[in-house]
Amino acid sequence: MEIPVVDLASIIKHSNEEDRKKAVNEFGKACLEFGFLRIINHGLPDELINRSRELAKQFFDRPNDEKLECKPVSTILPAGYGKMHGSFGCNEWLMVCEPILGFNVFPSSVPHVRETLEEIFVHLQKLGAMVENMVNEYLDLPSNFLSQFNDDRSKDVLMCWRYPPVAAEDANKIGREEHQDTNCFTFLLQDDADGLEYEKDGSWIPVLPMEGTLVVNVGSTIQALTNKKMIAARHRVRKPKGRNRHSFAFFYNIGGEKWIEPLPKFAEEIGEAPKYKGFFYKELLQARLKKERNPLTLREEVLDLDHFAIPVEDYND
Repeated sequence: MEIPVVDLASIIKHSNEEDRKKAVNEFGKACLEFGFLRIINHGLPDELINRSRELAKQFFDRPNDEKLECKPVSTILPAGYGKMHGSFGCNEWLMVCEPILGFNVFPSSVPHVRETLEEIFVHLQKLGAMVENMVNEYLDLPSNFLSQFNDDRSKDVLMCWRYPPVAAEDANKIGREEHQDTNCFTFLLQDDADGLEYEKDGSWIPVLPMEGTLVVNVGSTIQALTNKKMIAARHRVRKPKGRNRHSFAFFYNIGGEKWIEPLPKFAEEIGEAPKYKGFFYKELLQARLKKERNPLTLREEVLDLDHFAIPVEDYND
């Protein structure tokens, strides 16, 4: 089942109210039914997208000693260059967060990396705010509720990934295990190598590359706030065949000290019991960071939203 495609031209261009409302409704409905969708006319310049892809390839092609020099001055996140060793192979990443200027070294052999990452980071932050406002409107929340609730942009993260190819005998090997993103929304820019899949009604469905689109998926924070009205779809990545796979993932995040629980509008006010107990966002994030820092972490040590779920028999009492 192919995920919906939503055209944001009317939002970007501030078109007439009817077209704008149509885009808001299509986006919100996709979040309700799939938790995954594509967007077109999203505002990211083609030139910036192409430049970002090329520089990412150049960066990952550099020798390890150069890449390992790419570390931030100070951050609690596993930012900078990293490589995932373990059952999923040697995936590589470059993680940047605010302030990007806190990074002390980018390889001089790959010029303009800093400027390009800063530029795409800013564009994606603006896109995140726009999507957040669309969801706020679709859910009929008080004006600017979500943007005021989620007002700390210092925790946003951009990750560049490279998945190395597998041998023919290892076809269909998993390159990234199934998971839900913990944040509010994720924006994914793929290259033309397939591999991304999302779960729908117990089946794994490929999200094939489509030029000119960004993939958007709902994070666990939105699923909890909406009492599971909007779904953070589980997704995974299969290893590419015969070539590297490059992607950019931008995580529109939330502050770790924020208390997350189902909003009354989606629970008590409509006669439904909360499906999740409250938690601090950092509780969910810390377990995920442990996995990023140590890919060999046991699965049961990595919390996801299900950890905070209230059993059905309890909320039906």
